[in-house]
Amino acid sequence: MNMSRNRTAWIGAGLLLTLLSGIPAYADDVELLLSNPNSGGADKPNILFILDSSGSMTTIERTQEPFISTSLYAGSCDPTRVYWTTGDNPPGCGTDNWVSAANFVCATGAAALATSGRYTDTMAMYRERRGAWKWQRPTGNSDELLECERDSGVHGGGDPAKPYARNGSNQEEFTASAGSEVSWGSSPTERVITAFSGNYMNWYNNSPVVEMSRTDIVKTVTKNVLNSMQNANVGLMRFNFSQGGSVIHAVKDLDTNRAQINARVDALPASDWTPLSETMYEAALYWRGMEPHYGSTNTDPDATSVSLLDGGLVNYRYNQPANYACAKNFNVLLTDGEPTQDVDAYYRVDDLPGYPSAMGRTTCTGGYSNGTCLDDIAEYLSKEDINYSLPGDQNVTTYTIGFSIDLEILKETAENSGGEYYLASDVRSLTEALTDIVTNIFDRDISFTAPAVSVNAFNRTQHLNDLYISVFRAKNKTHWPGNLKKYRIYEGEIRDKNNAPAVDETTGYFADGSHSYWTDGAVPDGPNVNLGGASSKLPNPSTRRLFTNKNGNNLIDPSNAISPSNAASFTQQDFGLDGTPGDPSVNDIIQWARGVDVRDEDSNPATLVRNAMGDTLHSQPASIVYGSSGSDMDVVVFTATNDGYLHAIDANTGVELWSFIPSELLADLGELYFDNAINYKHYGIDGDIVPVIMDRNKNGVIDVGSDFVYIIFGMRRGGNNYYALDVTDKNNPSVKWIQSRPQMGQTWSPPVVAKVDVAGVNSDKAVIVVGGGYDTTHDQPSMPLLPDNEGAGIFMLDLHTGAELWRAGIDVGADLTLTRMTRSIPSRIRVLDISGDGFADRMYSVDIGGQLWRFDIANGNAPGSLVTGGVVAQMGAEGMLFPSAADTRRFYAAPDVSMFLDELQNRRYLSVSVGSGYRAHPLNNSAEDRFYSFRDPDVFTPLTQLQYEFYPIARDSDFVETRGQTNVTISSSDRGWKYTLPSGERVLVESQTFDDSVYFVSFEPQVASADPCQAGLSVNRLYRVSVRNGDPVVNLDTLDPNDPDAIDEERVTELEQGGIAPKPMFLFPSPEDEDCTGQECAPPPIGCVGVECFDPGFANNPVRTLWTQDGIN
Repeated sequence: MNMSRNRTAWIGAGLLLTLLSGIPAYADDVELLLSNPNSGGADKPNILFILDSSGSMTTIERTQEPFISTSLYAGSCDPTRVYWTTGDNPPGCGTDNWVSAANFVCATGAAALATSGRYTDTMAMYRERRGAWKWQRPTGNSDELLECERDSGVHGGGDPAKPYARNGSNQEEFTASAGSEVSWGSSPTERVITAFSGNYMNWYNNSPVVEMSRTDIVKTVTKNVLNSMQNANVGLMRFNFSQGGSVIHAVKDLDTNRAQINARVDALPASDWTPLSETMYEAALYWRGMEPHYGSTNTDPDATSVSLLDGGLVNYRYNQPANYACAKNFNVLLTDGEPTQDVDAYYRVDDLPGYPSAMGRTTCTGGYSNGTCLDDIAEYLSKEDINYSLPGDQNVTTYTIGFSIDLEILKETAENSGGEYYLASDVRSLTEALTDIVTNIFDRDISFTAPAVSVNAFNRTQHLNDLYISVFRAKNKTHWPGNLKKYRIYEGEIRDKNNAPAVDETTGYFADGSHSYWTDGAVPDGPNVNLGGASSKLPNPSTRRLFTNKNGNNLIDPSNAISPSNAASFTQQDFGLDGTPGDPSVNDIIQWARGVDVRDEDSNPATLVRNAMGDTLHSQPASIVYGSSGSDMDVVVFTATNDGYLHAIDANTGVELWSFIPSELLADLGELYFDNAINYKHYGIDGDIVPVIMDRNKNGVIDVGSDFVYIIFGMRRGGNNYYALDVTDKNNPSVKWIQSRPQMGQTWSPPVVAKVDVAGVNSDKAVIVVGGGYDTTHDQPSMPLLPDNEGAGIFMLDLHTGAELWRAGIDVGADLTLTRMTRSIPSRIRVLDISGDGFADRMYSVDIGGQLWRFDIANGNAPGSLVTGGVVAQMGAEGMLFPSAADTRRFYAAPDVSMFLDELQNRRYLSVSVGSGYRAHPLNNSAEDRFYSFRDPDVFTPLTQLQYEFYPIARDSDFVETRGQTNVTISSSDRGWKYTLPSGERVLVESQTFDDSVYFVSFEPQVASADPCQAGLSVNRLYRVSVRNGDPVVNLDTLDPNDPDAIDEERVTELEQGGIAPKPMFLFPSPEDEDCTGQECAPPPIGCVGVECFDPGFANNPVRTLWTQDGIN
């Protein structure tokens, strides 16, 4: 049994830690998963406190005196300092983590410290890092400013005209513009900090001991915890002398009933017996909305449909507290004694609906004696649906606290119901127990990323038929569980290891009975993230190969091993710990990181291993074929997680070959170890894994010594670096290079590998091209008035060294200075070889403000004249003098470029297609989002910089609207076409052009849903339109041109999957019979959006085309 193992806080009488905070404004698409704008409180947990009111609660205990802020406590901590920690417990007085009270500019926190001595919030420090001053994660810099999120718009640095912490590098600390504020909750201003006054620290270390009755301790601590809670429904029960218990306060919204609930706590007597089973039986009646049995005149009138106090004795029932399917339900039972006067429930349990079927018996185990039914009733509540009128099963989880007594029946009660058992004996331990209990919330299994698929090394026009799909579960804690699972394409659909269809067509997700390839045993893993997959195949912790780069780039060097034998190479500070009492040792963290169940996370002491992987929220895995053929293919899958791990997985077995944690993310391991409830998403490695394979002799085998294999990835929300690893030898990786430029923002832009002839480049002429990244100022809904501080640029880096070879930006230091390049570029850069000579000569990109950029590369030139470029279209607010909110379209997806022939005008053009949507806030509906297809007629002709300066930029009005229309004509004066999406829809991922059609996915949050429990997971729609003019592709000839709704319906198919669906992808499967050759053997291509696949209706098999000529059939 797992007993109170989390790192929790001694909070005292002035508790201010928000245990269940209100819905935060998540600065990312996780708001879709962790907040519900339409819930109206429907997803609040229902918590019923069952508190002991027996006579033994008058017993006097020696305990800590509550903190009194007006008293000055003696000790070695400086009362003029504010100490802080990333954990919960106060650090030692000798810590470097402190600032002077004057530098603690968090006015909200300063007021809290003056009364309670401690304050928890998201905080940031204005400090220098890598030559740039900015707000970022706090470090031990006592001379710098420490600010908090709750001061936003209220205080700032003290100047009432500037109440916002300023975003960007080398700027003033505070600003008057909300649009220029830092993005609280997003790296690097996402860290939750607990601050302590020096006086509180001295009290904590030397708190006086006083005598208090148990009931006074329970009342004091319970009220403190209740006063710190938000966004919860809370009720109270007490004992009824010797006959069961009563609901003395109905489960109601705590925020509006706090005073009444606290008053009921204050009024608790200490004079009853201890009928635990009977009280739990009454709780079951209450949860089910049944007729009260033991309920007396103590019962809250609001708890029943007819008040007992009014004498209503006919047909009265409890008002059932579980009214929404998405809310979770909890009992919290506290007692200080053995059950007494507690046998009557034994003869009543079989009257509970569904008890015999749920429990497999009609009575309680243990016979007719005091308390024997307590664990049975709690188990029943956790198994049987308590509200048949709601969809799904509504259950109750029970937590128990033994106060000054250790009872086996309490352990069994918690264990049998899925809860936890705690021991407490004083103010401190009871506070810790209750604090830990009330940090429960909702989990959802989902996938945002597209499957990884390998190109057939022996036929580059085909893919291998294996799919590798990452899945995860959203939580309100630091660690989100994730997994990587393997499936297979067969006859146009995704199949499991038993060759059964793996996907449930009604959900767009894995079927309950599906069985992924790496999952052992007969039990299917289905949609369950934690079952099967690569996480179930993690090596034994004693032999696991876990590396970092703390001591150089050679990852297999013993000094880089995260292992007990190398523990001397690390300190607690390396793992983000400050030596606070209760912190794990270096060896504990190392063992935990390797997979040892140090904290007994599964509540099973017999289990020594925790098979856990983190989530791949945005990172798409990559698979690499190292050689062989057919069933003996040597494939490795690389996947990264927000726990900070890069995993190398053997694709045949699912077993991890090795894993790597960048040294900059080691400090997150302490936070992940404790896995506390947090109000932001924790990020590690969140960018796509991009493989780079040089098979010089094209024999389909990686020959060590002549060939090379790299994997390159950015951090996305996790940071500002790009990493390149040399994995030529799949078992012996090394860090090739790490790069971050001062102008880069968060590294969202996936690297694109190209061949460019520029001064300083390697002999392979190999480069990577990336956008400048993401500026978190765009986490604010309003478009900033000033240029972005980070990310507004394009970089060309040497593939082998990471050195910057060329850069475009707004500053004069750039190789190509562009005055319009004011907005960050988080998306992929589209790099093309138009001439077909093997060298890249054209690039397209779109910035977040909707400016479409085109660039021409003059290979062989010096960096200063290598590239010309400029804006060719403005599709958002950029360029407008007075844009409206509807014009403030944001673009996070890369342009999709294809070449076509305009038969009416008899000329080639490049179709550049891209959609708009606010990825950072997908629930925001302020913009009128559109999908654009720009026509670039200058296909083969590079433009000079002067031509770009005077280029006729296409505006929104230059695109022909196609919504509700067919047979639209795009004339020579038109710049392309656009499709205005229905209200609420937006495009958040890249489109794909295939077979003369452009496929794109729109996303719509169900904010208008009548069911508050269903809002949040959204609707995804797949559009298929003609790339030439936006016409529907299906049934075009039969459509009525006067029926716009029918026309638009033919453009779109509603998908079943929730969340934000990934981009469409098209696969060209290999023949099942590897001995069969020729086009007739190849299966037809298939299209997939996530795990929902479809037939694109394309019958021809692909062939390599090296030359085309217009006018030749």
